[in-house]
Amino acid sequence: MNRVYALRFFNGIFDSVLVKYCATQLAFFILSRPVFGRRGNAAQNTTVDSTQIMEDYSRNSGYLINLSQAVGRLVLAGRDLTRFAGFTSRVSELFDVLDSVNKGTFQRTIKSQVRCIKKEDQLGELVEVDAPIIEFDRVPIVTPNGDVLVNELSFKVERGMNCLITGPNGCGKSSLFRILSGLWPLFGGTVRKPKQAEMFYVPQRPYLPMGTLRDQIIYPDSHQQAIAKGFDDEKLQELMRRVHLEYLITREQAGFDTIREWTETLSGGEKQRVAMARLFYHRPMFANLDECTSAVSIDVEGEMYEYATKELGITLFTISHRPSLFKYHDYLLRFDGEGNCSFMRQGDGNDPFAFAGVNLNGHLSEDLNGNLNDDNASNSDSEEKSEVMFYFDSKDQS
Repeated sequence: MNRVYALRFFNGIFDSVLVKYCATQLAFFILSRPVFGRRGNAAQNTTVDSTQIMEDYSRNSGYLINLSQAVGRLVLAGRDLTRFAGFTSRVSELFDVLDSVNKGTFQRTIKSQVRCIKKEDQLGELVEVDAPIIEFDRVPIVTPNGDVLVNELSFKVERGMNCLITGPNGCGKSSLFRILSGLWPLFGGTVRKPKQAEMFYVPQRPYLPMGTLRDQIIYPDSHQQAIAKGFDDEKLQELMRRVHLEYLITREQAGFDTIREWTETLSGGEKQRVAMARLFYHRPMFANLDECTSAVSIDVEGEMYEYATKELGITLFTISHRPSLFKYHDYLLRFDGEGNCSFMRQGDGNDPFAFAGVNLNGHLSEDLNGNLNDDNASNSDSEEKSEVMFYFDSKDQS
């Protein structure tokens, strides 16, 4: 690793100093030889007009400087070609993966070995239904590597049942969204979900395409499609106001028509708020939010969640560790990191950590069927189930 950094350091010196500056200095050195070299006196005693000498010097210096810059660009082009080759390779791999997905075959390289998941290994069923529900029925969460994150998961979320997903890192929270989107193979059980147009995914690091500020909000729609939906610039400005980004419109001279590399222009919090404005524009039935407001202040985050749930009627399916988001959700799906999970309803009290059927002292818990269980009872039956009883303690969230 140190050798790589050393090579990159010296390569940067070569690109910045030798190519940009030394080539130009070499051009001026060649031009100065007839005057300041050994034969400089002979050049000065010549009968040629000084005006002609200056004209020749200016013309030749321009030629040599342009030549040196052209050579420098050729040298720098090698670095650009190397980067382009890397991008081409990644795009080629993406096409290969998409082809394998269409064929029902998933391949993943693991330590010089290729694990191939064939179509007959995918025993689960992903069903699109007309009903406004998201339902997992005895579904295991398994990575394409074959790692089992959750043995079996069963829950049902209907429209209006805002659900918060919590758990330690690597327990399967984001993997649940990948299975729900059909990106990962389904090894068992049944997943029922609405049509893809009724669902919208907002990641922690949203994708911002190259284009206008308007394009960032209406993506992947075009300007004409947005107009057809009834969203002119005035309504888009209202969405920007909802996420506290209206200053971007006045800051840029061209307003919504400003074209920039927005990934580099906006901060992390601004990118996430643009993604939320995009969610408000599409107004889906369900929104899968994966830590999508981690860089946003709590007050602005609260306003956006209020607007999404109460005014737009979007059902939220949120992954987050922020306690401030509990009050915007009615249900909790929690992973324990050991292959088990629990699904419970929020209590009627004001305590955001109080859930129905859960005693804060940890004596009662609620299973997925809504039954209350005493933790002093025998655990022999619960050990046979993947959905173990979950004992929720508010002290764990402090």
